[in-house]
Parts: sequence; structure tokens; C-alpha cells
Amino acid sequence: MSINPSIFREYDIRGIYPDELNEETAYKIGRAFAIYLREKKIAIGHDARISSPILKKSFIEGARDEGVDVLDIGLATVDMVYFASGYFHLPAVMITASHNSKDWNGFKLMKSDVDFFSVRDLEVIINEDRKNSSQEKGAVTAEDIKNDYIKHVLGIIDIEKIRPMRIAIDIKSDAVGQVFKSILEKLPVEISAEHYHFGCAFDSDGDRANFTDERGQAVSPSIIGALMAKYFLKKEPYGKIVYSATTGKIVADVITAYGGEGIREKVGHTFIERRLKEADGLLGIEASGHYYFKKNFYADSGIISFLTMLDILSDENKSLSVLASEFNKYVSIPEMNFTVGNPEEVIKKIAQNFEGYDMDWLDGLSVRTPDFWLNLRLSNTEPLLRLNIEATSEIILNRVKKNLISIIHPFIK
Repeated sequence: MSINPSIFREYDIRGIYPDELNEETAYKIGRAFAIYLREKKIAIGHDARISSPILKKSFIEGARDEGVDVLDIGLATVDMVYFASGYFHLPAVMITASHNSKDWNGFKLMKSDVDFFSVRDLEVIINEDRKNSSQEKGAVTAEDIKNDYIKHVLGIIDIEKIRPMRIAIDIKSDAVGQVFKSILEKLPVEISAEHYHFGCAFDSDGDRANFTDERGQAVSPSIIGALMAKYFLKKEPYGKIVYSATTGKIVADVITAYGGEGIREKVGHTFIERRLKEADGLLGIEASGHYYFKKNFYADSGIISFLTMLDILSDENKSLSVLASEFNKYVSIPEMNFTVGNPEEVIKKIAQNFEGYDMDWLDGLSVRTPDFWLNLRLSNTEPLLRLNIEATSEIILNRVKKNLISIIHPFIK
């Protein structure tokens, strides 16, 4: 059986179960991971999708047939797998398709100490169709790392200064819910559907968090990122902050205002995490609600993002709406997605409309003017063209949005 090459993405493996990813492909990927690493042991965890335990079992068999021992941490958030990789100094794999719908699944793979690599290297190994290189089968050990993980994440904040708060929570999976409940037991925080200080929603594998203020109004991830940048730079002046090419301008403004060094990078956890590690930076920020922390092996974590916001609100002793209003200088559109034919050529043609402007190609097309900026890029996880626009006023924002849609419209499939 040949494997659909489209499942090998920019920084992970994703496909529809069982058409593109199934037991056989999982077995082959597990073998290829073991061959690529040439390590004696790996850690593995999985999200709450129905297909995840099935794929995990086959992946483990593939790794074991190459003589690799497996530490199985069971149902987990993706940042628990990152923790296992960093804490035990092991290569690791998380079985998840992140925010994709339930018929999708996939693999996030890393070397020891949360070191991501190009998964296309595994595609090459699989296509070589090697015979098993080990005569001795690897062993499987199940281990509950929850208590060690909780100690780790709570150690990143100052628990003693957290003031009593009510929070509204949206948890989309048992993987997040189980560990989050245990964390709340150690904090002066209660869950409430009304009169709360702020709200937080986690995605299904727990690496992303989005926030609402005490009025129920969504706070943009760029503003949350700016609040975190201010918080960390006040603790460590002149630190480095990495942010994605689609992050709002307020992040760069705050980094400059508080004496930090901003580093702009391509969208995607592999790029942000790697650059943050290379720079020994304090914080990484993505406009999708992913936040990366130096003290978390430079990896992202929805739960640490939540804990950091608790720390910020306790430290500032102001409401989230007031804190956010101080950084509410720009307006933006929700990210727009388009299905077009030959997207690379479409971006090049659209760029012709902005000749003479300040442009770069760090991640797709970015255009900057004194009144607005925009980014048009290919999705790393789905067959889509993604558009982000930010401006200094609603009038300018709507004008630029209307013009861009009219330019893109003829190319829509």
C-alpha cells in the first residue's frame, strides 16, 4: 500500500481517517520514525479522537519492530507530550490533528527535548521499504506523568500571588479537562458561568488558548500576546520575543516600548519554536492563540497561557477589558480562507497590485503601509489561501478588505 504524499505537511503529518491515515500507514510511520531517530526509546501520547488509540497501537508496533522501547503516557494534551520529551530527554510523538475536524488525525513528531524536524524525511524512509533492522522487539511501559506535568506548569507562575478569581472555561476534550481540573484544585480559582473575571477556551489537544474579558468580549490573540510580552519583558528587560508574520502590529509596538527585541517568523509551531530556541527568547506568539514559553522547553501550551493570564491579572489588579483597551490601537478582520486553483501563482498575481509598496515574502505575501498591513499565505495544514488585514481605522480596513476580495474572487474555485 502506497501512502498519500499529501499527509506529509510542513511540520506534521495529517490526513483523513481511514482513507489517508489508517493502521497500516501508522505502522509504517512508526517504523520510519524509529529508523530516522536511531534512538532506544520514545514517548507517545494521544488526544481524545476515536481513531487515536487505534493509530497509536499501530505506530507503537512499528517502532517496537525496530527494537525501540516506548513510554506510553496515554490520553494527554500535546503540551504533556512536549513535557515528556523535555523532562525525560526523549523523542516523542503526539497523535492528534489539532483543530481539524474529528474525521482527521495525524502525528506531531519531535526529537529529544522538543526538537522538531521535517517530517518529509520520514516519507523518504517509508518509500525505501526497508526490512526490519532489529531482531529484538522493543518493550512498552505505561506511565502516568500528570503529577510531574502539573508541578512543572505551576512552577512557571508564582502561585502565592494569584488572587481569588472566577473564570469561565470552554474545554473541548477529556485530555484537557482531566489535567485542568487537577490544576484548579491547587489555585484560588472557581469556575463560574456569570460574573467571571475572564474566560478561556482550549482547543482539543490543549496547545492553544483563546480569551474573553469579563464582559464576554473576545480579546484578540495579538493583544493577549502584547500583554504577555509586556509581562515577560518587565521581568527580563532586553529579552527576545518571537512572533508570527500574521501577528498584529501591537505586539511589535509593545516589544519596542518595553526594550525587547522582536523577531518576526513564519507561521507554524516548528518555525516559532525553533526560532525561539535558537534566540533563547522569552516568549513566542502566534495570531491563532498559540503562545510559546522559554520555561516550557520553548514549546506552546494552552494551560501555561491560562496560568500566565492569571498571573498577569493578579499582578496588574485590573480587569482584562481595561488591560486590553490600553493596547486596542488597531482594527482587523477575522482570518479569511479561500479555495483557489494554483495558489502560489495567485499570490504572485495579487502581489503585482502592490508594486511600489513595502513588501516581503517571509511567509507568503506581506504588504505594509502607514495605514494598513496585510498578509496572504498558503495554509500549512489545509488546502487554503489565508488572508489577514489590519488597519488604523474601520473605514480603511473595510476598503482594503473589499479591494482584496475583488482581486481574489476571479481565482476562487
